[in-house]
Amino acid sequence: MEAAPPAQRRKSKNKFKPAPAEPPKPAQPAQQLHRTHAADGKLQKKRRKAKKQQRAVQDVDDTVGVQADAPQQRQQQAAAAPPGGSGGGSSPFAPASWQALVSSKKGKGGGSLLAQMRARLQGGRFRWLNEALYTSDGATALAMVRKEPELMDQYHEGFREQTKGWPVQPVDQAIAWLRRRPPGITVADLGCGDAKIAATLAPCGYTVHSFDLAETAPGVVACNMAALPLGDAAVDAAVFCLSLMGTDYGLFLEEAARVLRPAGWLWIAEVQSRFVDDGGRSVLPAFEAALGALGFAVRRKDTSNSHFFVLEAQRQARSGGGKPKQRVAWPELRACQYKKR
Repeated sequence: MEAAPPAQRRKSKNKFKPAPAEPPKPAQPAQQLHRTHAADGKLQKKRRKAKKQQRAVQDVDDTVGVQADAPQQRQQQAAAAPPGGSGGGSSPFAPASWQALVSSKKGKGGGSLLAQMRARLQGGRFRWLNEALYTSDGATALAMVRKEPELMDQYHEGFREQTKGWPVQPVDQAIAWLRRRPPGITVADLGCGDAKIAATLAPCGYTVHSFDLAETAPGVVACNMAALPLGDAAVDAAVFCLSLMGTDYGLFLEEAARVLRPAGWLWIAEVQSRFVDDGGRSVLPAFEAALGALGFAVRRKDTSNSHFFVLEAQRQARSGGGKPKQRVAWPELRACQYKKR
């Protein structure tokens, strides 16, 4: 009996051949693998920290936005509320525990995150008040401050923070200038702030009348700078130290001319950027011309300081007291804007 022929292998009908296997990758040394993982971990940690800081800043910006438009009660609630919650039952943190949590975190540049958030709130509040005062007339600003007297304390606190880095403070220059005047003169400090001029010079025999929108210090009289409670030709010197605020600032200067005696002095310090029009041209010559129409002669002008300039003008001896007989054309000034800090 003959043996059966060997079985033939059937050819596969699959026309696609499998791809050749890739050669195995060489294994990384353990030290190099450790460095790679460490670098990835640092990168992820950095990203998480950046996101956390961004969320914290966004929460502060939202709170500042609420403060700028809401009444006083809502402002206080917004400042006390934790980020992303109302401080009520829906929030996992009560306000006290939230503050304790944030105060333990370190923010950028050192210091607690809570302290930096408070500083940011204060800066936003100051810039809102600053814009409101520069874009309102004197009567409107006085009514706003009378309704909420604490606004001026908040404004002056923010102002001191914004200008603490200035190489020279204009109020110190005003005091130095007044010391060169004859002792015993009478001074009107218009927009006096914390009344530093009176506190410094009154013990030296000067009579200083301090005026501002609120009674910010002992002896300060709250009033509109366009309606001073002084008689005609009552003072020897009038000082505007960064206080020509308001859309009707010209009325403040006309009122200063009324209360100045003949040959009296007007001292002005103002931020230089306010005296530039939209085309980049200086309006200081037009401002000096308006002072001349009011009866003043500019005796000295100092524009060497990078932040503010100083004008010293003298009332003409033939005039003094009373309102100007014709309307004075005052140039429009820009609102003073301070940088975010």
